[in-house]
Amino acid sequence: MPQKYKVFFNHNTLNFVKNYFIVPRGCIAISNPTIDQLRNLVSTYIESDTRDQIYILCSDVKATWKIFTALFKKKKAAGGLVVNENRQWLLIKRKGLWDLPKGHIEKGEKTRQAALREVEEECGISQLTIDYKINKTYHTYKIKQSLILKPTTWYLMKHKGNEMPTPQTKEGISKAIWIDAEELESYCKKAFPSIKSVIKRATGFDAAFLTEAN
Repeated sequence: MPQKYKVFFNHNTLNFVKNYFIVPRGCIAISNPTIDQLRNLVSTYIESDTRDQIYILCSDVKATWKIFTALFKKKKAAGGLVVNENRQWLLIKRKGLWDLPKGHIEKGEKTRQAALREVEEECGISQLTIDYKINKTYHTYKIKQSLILKPTTWYLMKHKGNEMPTPQTKEGISKAIWIDAEELESYCKKAFPSIKSVIKRATGFDAAFLTEAN
């Protein structure tokens, strides 16, 4: 499989692909960008509320990705998509959007340990086990004048029991709830594409609301 990378800027997505990739209609294509062009892209989309799909066509995907990521400070994170014994899924609401529990990996902490800890802290539930790694996402944000790239490793987790989650309000979480599988589509309409991509990978959903995360 050809090497490719995807990074999320709020509701915008940058896709780093080989230069022979056929770009879908309606998307933006940029071929072999210079470092200045990459900087301009970051400046344009880091705080944008648009919903663009941008394809970076590269002769060398890995080299271009390395140049791009060097523009940011990196903060590694881990999180989980949790299912309980009733086949219900755990979602949180953070800053008005539906999300999944996640957080920064502490110094000396293993990625899997961080994922479990963050779910426990942000949702107030225990008896969690990791089933498998779902994927890794990359999203960006800005703190003062610093550009941050957050690689987040996601795991499918199982919760033994049916504890009622409690949102960690100090982290900006207003709700933590269990929802039935058939409700995922409705809730994910108000979620970032990065979160939709995790749910799609884990559940196999191919509903229209997830196509933007392909």
